[in-house]
Formats: sequence, C-alpha cells, structure tokens
Amino acid sequence: MNRGLLLLVVAATSVSAQTVPSTCANALYLGLNNLTFEACQIKYSTAVASFNTNCANFMGSPGYNGEVCDPIVFDYMKCVLKTSGLLKADGSFDDAAFKKTNLQNKCSSDAKFSTVYQPCRDSTMKYLNLPRFIICLMKKLEL
Repeated sequence: MNRGLLLLVVAATSVSAQTVPSTCANALYLGLNNLTFEACQIKYSTAVASFNTNCANFMGSPGYNGEVCDPIVFDYMKCVLKTSGLLKADGSFDDAAFKKTNLQNKCSSDAKFSTVYQPCRDSTMKYLNLPRFIICLMKKLEL
C-alpha cells in the first residue's frame, strides 16, 4: 500500500464533509505523511499487491472484511509502524507516540476524539492496520 493509495483512501472517507476541517481533522489527514512506507515496500511487495487487488477498494466500507484482509498486510504494517517509531518493543502499537508524533497532540483537547479513540483502536488495530484506524476515527468524528 503506497502513501498515495493510503491518502486517497483516507481522503475518500471525508468527501462528504462540508465544513472547514478542525485542527484534529487536519492532524488525522496529515498523520499518514509521518509514516515511513518506503523502507517496507519492497520487502512486503507481494502482500501489498495482494491487499491492493483483493481488499483496498473496500477499506472503510461495510464490504471490508478485516479478519480476512488485515492479516494480509499485518507484517507490512508492523514494519511501517516500526520504522515510523510507532511500535513498542513488545510489538504493540504505541498510542502515545502516535498522538504526539503523527497527530502532534492536536486531538488531545477534543472530547469526542477521546471518546471514539479506544473503540476505533479496539476494532481496527488487531493486525495493526493504521489506515483503517484513522478511517474509523474520521468516520466517528464525522470528518
């Protein structure tokens, strides 16, 4: 999944938003820019190609099956998160680093963000699919 595809997927989920994006919304949009995809692209090219062929068009829609699709790119996303500084030593997602580095703490004061963060995390990060996590946050925040 290259950066362009990920940005397109995230942007597509917010097409219906008619208001000026909030500071938190901008941080979510730009949060993917702080990820390092290139270092993992070649190593996991087969998995990325399989995901793009079979799953990418459905990400963020009711037709997306996370239990089938997310494992395809699990190792790739783990690599991306690790090279981006978002993976703890135990292999789990580093929430504090994500909020600080990718969101630049711009969502910290948003009460609704605090409410939707954990449910979105729980429903999307079993296989470390950060783009799905961001899409979930954007949908729940109605961005």
